[in-house]
Amino acid sequence: MEGNKGKLIRSLRFKLCVVMAVIGVVYTAFSCYRNYNNAMNEMSIFVDEELAQIANVIINYDVILPKSWKGPAIKRRIFRDIHGNLIVQNHAFSDSFLPIPSLNDLFDKHQEIIIAPLYSQPGEPFYFPIGIDDGLYSVLIHDRRVRAYVATNKMGVRFVVARPFSLMADYVRKSLITSFIEFLILIAIYIPSIIIFVNLIFIPVKRLARELDLRKESDLTPVEAAKLPSELDVFIESINSLFNKTSQALDNERRFIADAAHELRTPLTAISLQAQALKEDLMPESESEKLSQLKIAISRQRKLTNDLLAYARSQCGKELVLSTFDIKDLYVEVIDELGSLADKKDIDLGLVGECRENLRSDRALVKTVISNLVSNALKYTNEHGQCDMSVVKEEHSITLIIDDTGPGISTDDLNKVFNVFYRVGGDTAKIEGTGLGLSIVKSACEELKATISLENRKPHGLRAKVTFKI
Repeated sequence: MEGNKGKLIRSLRFKLCVVMAVIGVVYTAFSCYRNYNNAMNEMSIFVDEELAQIANVIINYDVILPKSWKGPAIKRRIFRDIHGNLIVQNHAFSDSFLPIPSLNDLFDKHQEIIIAPLYSQPGEPFYFPIGIDDGLYSVLIHDRRVRAYVATNKMGVRFVVARPFSLMADYVRKSLITSFIEFLILIAIYIPSIIIFVNLIFIPVKRLARELDLRKESDLTPVEAAKLPSELDVFIESINSLFNKTSQALDNERRFIADAAHELRTPLTAISLQAQALKEDLMPESESEKLSQLKIAISRQRKLTNDLLAYARSQCGKELVLSTFDIKDLYVEVIDELGSLADKKDIDLGLVGECRENLRSDRALVKTVISNLVSNALKYTNEHGQCDMSVVKEEHSITLIIDDTGPGISTDDLNKVFNVFYRVGGDTAKIEGTGLGLSIVKSACEELKATISLENRKPHGLRAKVTFKI
């Protein structure tokens, strides 16, 4: 038997949810990655424009820059070594008494942006070569990337406006974290939404399955495809074609059973009349015994023929003739018809309680159900036994009950006795029967929209209950 895992793997809903979820997740992840790159590029462009604008403000508005920013003066010292070789040393020095900004302040003093001389002061690394053109550059300071804009003001003082790349990365990283959180929230909403949406799409399919499950066995009317997704049209057409073929096959089977039973009925009636006309007391004992056996065989055959006709009629799904009738009157009619059978076995057949309840249903079909159940009870109840009919009315139902004191039915057979031609004990059963009685009852109850159930009684016996909703 296939497990839940196998069903899940084969499920179209599951596959559709997975595909849509994967597409959504991949697309959203790609969008986040693209947005991150775009943010980095836009931030770089923004920083470059910001640095250039700051430099232009300094130039255009004649912001005064200290002359000491022109660069350190070069002082040459000439002397000879111990071998008499001439040595020239250049020493840079500044004549400024004020602290001069440095690119190192970006990290030493944690500055976000700085305006500093282009040339480094004595003792500091030199980040730009002499004679470098004005413009944007990327440099490494303390192994960290810095974006810098080199410019020269109207006085010829060269300076640089710089900002660390790490600050840009921090801004973009925060934006990325925000986007990632939004991505997780989107996934948390998107995937359940897909599952709900797909389930909503498949509601018509579930409704169709439920309608088919609730159909009676004889209901083979075509399925309407108008309210279903168009993708199921081919499937619906195949189902309707199968229903049509099955209906034709069942009609042929019912027609054959009815025709065969009808054809058998006429000669059996004639044979029965001829047999009844013979006087057993005028025959020798041996011939009289044979005639008695013949009458019994004819009676059984007529019972089988009548049961076949009744079963064929029950399968035709004819329209119900509804009326309101007294259940007690119906029970009394059944007792009058089957009383002789009960008398032969000295079985106490009667009513329990008043049984004065009105029921609206097809009276003839209800009588068929009760007659078959009582007949079956009398057949299996031993001599001097008891068979009782009663009624139980509840708020929303009326239950017709047939109790007997027979041997009951084994648990294994309780669910099989409604099958056509099934008999408890099979061919070895001591009690004669056609195996059609309870099948007719089951089919009739389905037509009546009633529920039939059998249960064993204690210490022995069987209870049959037919429940009608009111």
